[in-house]
Amino acid sequence: MKKRLGIPFALVLIFSLLVLVLVLSLIIPGCACPKEKHVIFTTSGWSGDWLTIYVPKILLEEEFGYTTEIFMDLSVPAAWAAIGAGKADLWTDSWMPVQKDLREEYVDTTEELGLIYGSGESADDICKEAWFIPKWVSEQYGITSATDLNDPEITKLFDTDGDGIGDVLGCNADWACAKITDGMIAGYGLEGMYEQKYGAEAMMNVTIEGLLKKNEPVLFYLYTPHIFLVKFPIGESVVILDDPKGYWGDISTVHIFGNKDWIAKNSKAAELLRQVKMTSAGIAWSMAKMEAKGDAPEALEAIAREWIAEHQAEVDSWLAAIK
Repeated sequence: MKKRLGIPFALVLIFSLLVLVLVLSLIIPGCACPKEKHVIFTTSGWSGDWLTIYVPKILLEEEFGYTTEIFMDLSVPAAWAAIGAGKADLWTDSWMPVQKDLREEYVDTTEELGLIYGSGESADDICKEAWFIPKWVSEQYGITSATDLNDPEITKLFDTDGDGIGDVLGCNADWACAKITDGMIAGYGLEGMYEQKYGAEAMMNVTIEGLLKKNEPVLFYLYTPHIFLVKFPIGESVVILDDPKGYWGDISTVHIFGNKDWIAKNSKAAELLRQVKMTSAGIAWSMAKMEAKGDAPEALEAIAREWIAEHQAEVDSWLAAIK
């Protein structure tokens, strides 16, 4: 009897243990079970990324019950590779047309969810590199384009060091913007009249800010969105000079892209991402807030919640469109 009963009892015991392991694997956090309603964001580590991540992150968590995570500090190509391979789900700060080649590389596995900012429809929603001057200088002297700089009297306005040559306060000599600025000086026939002053961005910003505060003429390079333009808004304090020869290229637009499989399985969440709209001025605002508060996760969440509160009607319309 003992021999006949021993084998079935052992089998029952083994089976019971297997069932117990299976049950525990389902209830213990950190198991390898697939997660439902989960999203992975990517970021290139640029401070301008964070608002585009944290606003939808908060809404997906609180309105739709998602869990979220962020792949930190990827390069832009790595961010595309991650959503292309399904290792991540959303890339919320894709600049076009500069990332066009990456978009084409992953066209089979990614899908656009819409333009998030940089529409160009207003002065506070432009994403562009350009030469800038104070608004009052533009109005008083009729300077609206790089072509207007080819005038000896105008040149004198922008001679910041008194050497008889107009100055373009540019950027680091190793950056592409420095080469473009030098090319513009030659291309617009300004050689001998103007020269670029090279320097680190922080140093240039201090110099430019000092001249603007003293209401002195200054010709300088900058890009948008930028925290500098929170203090000196486009259209109020400074203006962008037209570039009819197209040295700076087209105005950029910023888009959200997602992994196609994730979008197919999370249609309502994807529809929320299609609703999200910001402005380049809003991104610059968030960058200035980060400069003051830091970029720890709790600070980034607080900044996003402040943005949501200030745009509550818009956010409510996003939610109403899909609920």
